[in-house]
Amino acid sequence: MSTQRRLTGASAILHALRSAGISHLFVNLGSDHPAFLAEFASQSHKELQIFTSPNEMNALSAASGFAQITGRPAAVLVHVECGTQGLAGAVHNVSKGRIPVMILAGTVPVTMGGEIFGSRNEYIHWIQDVPDQRAIVRQYMRYDHEIRRPHNAAQIILRALQFATSSPQGPAYVIASRETLCEEFEETETQVHSLRDYGKNMAVEPIGLSRTALVELSRALLEAERPLIVTSHCGRSARGFEALKAFAEGLSIPVHENAPIYNNFPTTSYLHQGHQWNGGGQLPALAEADIVLVIDSDVPWIPAQSRPSSNARIFHLDNDPLKEGTTLWALPCERRWKCDSPLALEQLLASIRADAMFDQADTRCRVGERRNRLRERFAERSSKLRNAEQPRGDGRVTVPYFMSRLRDATADIRVVGLNESTTNLGNVADHLRHDLPLSLIGSGGGSLGWYSGAAVGASLALRASGRSEDLVVAFTGDGTWLFGVPSCAYWMAKKYDTPFLTIIWNNGGWSSPKNAFLRLNPDAAQDSQVEGRLSDRVMTSITPSPGFGKIAEGAGDAWWKIVTKADEVDDACKKGIEVVREERRCALIEVVIDTV
Repeated sequence: MSTQRRLTGASAILHALRSAGISHLFVNLGSDHPAFLAEFASQSHKELQIFTSPNEMNALSAASGFAQITGRPAAVLVHVECGTQGLAGAVHNVSKGRIPVMILAGTVPVTMGGEIFGSRNEYIHWIQDVPDQRAIVRQYMRYDHEIRRPHNAAQIILRALQFATSSPQGPAYVIASRETLCEEFEETETQVHSLRDYGKNMAVEPIGLSRTALVELSRALLEAERPLIVTSHCGRSARGFEALKAFAEGLSIPVHENAPIYNNFPTTSYLHQGHQWNGGGQLPALAEADIVLVIDSDVPWIPAQSRPSSNARIFHLDNDPLKEGTTLWALPCERRWKCDSPLALEQLLASIRADAMFDQADTRCRVGERRNRLRERFAERSSKLRNAEQPRGDGRVTVPYFMSRLRDATADIRVVGLNESTTNLGNVADHLRHDLPLSLIGSGGGSLGWYSGAAVGASLALRASGRSEDLVVAFTGDGTWLFGVPSCAYWMAKKYDTPFLTIIWNNGGWSSPKNAFLRLNPDAAQDSQVEGRLSDRVMTSITPSPGFGKIAEGAGDAWWKIVTKADEVDDACKKGIEVVREERRCALIEVVIDTV
């Protein structure tokens, strides 16, 4: 005899989320959600933790931070087309960053005369009616659809999650009308049960390399004199980080991180060639490489500033080798493979070790010479970084100096850094000296303001993983800080006990657009015929500075400190860490550096 239970469309959705292992739901509620509110009030979904976010972008950024740390998707529930637009640039970030997130939204009621339960009864139901709500985000989604009847709500949710969690991962967007969410139905254990069974509707299994590919690539790397690995997001998982580390160490192959979204390799290893975003000039390791293995990278190099030799052989391993969401993109290479990089690297290392050439004397000699050369280069680079960390003679604070002091202050603490430092991305990455997986992550895209919601989500992820003692540190510029809707994020951090430390690099403006202007108009910086600062003339100045600390204090009772001199740094770092870890409050250190 079949069993049955009575559900609404909303309850069917929540049950489907939970059956798929989703534990965190970030909500911003509206008049399309009465059925969800009824479910929340019933407390019948206790395994699903629900968090209110007063701002939609913060909600999606929190889901992003959670997914980036755990590797598991979180869900977001927003209000009709207005809330969908409120997700703002976070939609771009989770899409470009291939971050698995389930986004849900209601629509206005689709009836207006009281024909069925949930029909229109507020003026706003006419105002928020648009021709194609899904079009707002469609080009960013791995999957989008509408639940039209509650009977197959679970099936659609599970299909959306299949796309979100299958490589290349990304967000999914599903909508439902208020009537559909409210409609009751009898869920019966019949032949359609398999459609609602998460165990039978899971993501596609990871794809590795073929035997032919392994043989070809193994031999090319074994024969190489000066191979180089370039990556941006191989370290999106601990498995990827460890697989790359083991592979690179197996043949002493140097690793360069170009525009990294995650930390991909230990920066304390002599094989690490540093990081590059904009600027920095030609990377020596790239110029001299005879083999370049690009692994999971959207921008392996910027040809205008750094490129491989025309004689270099280039191979490409990627979960999205064609960059399907990018219109203009090219990486000419001998071979490219669509694969799961951790699995492919594990296969490749085994293949290389099994090759007779691996133990030959000339191979050992080549690897040994390469190892010695790379140790010397690493020592030179380390010396330059240490010199950059020295205090300036005028007592002003520099980013490298501050990072060195913060690094010492957190020597016995596991730090999870969120790096949205724009023009100081490289300074943070170079001077944190991180050597553990998922210890420095970025937004995945280019829409600023991710750091704040992501800090809340990352803190929740660490709590769920039994790592509540880890210290979440958000690094951000002054302009970026404002993008992050801090009044919402610090309120969430207080409400949900997810305190984090924020470091603001206050240079009095937006350096990135000013630098972009100067790259095309270099003479403008020397124009003495025009009065006033260039940043004021090109509208990139943020002066006077907002009261960053006061905003954070008012929203979430945060402690804050403005640091202008080098001799103030140590006390500020010590106190900020103490506030977060012992008082369970957010802390904010505004570091005043040279103005743009």
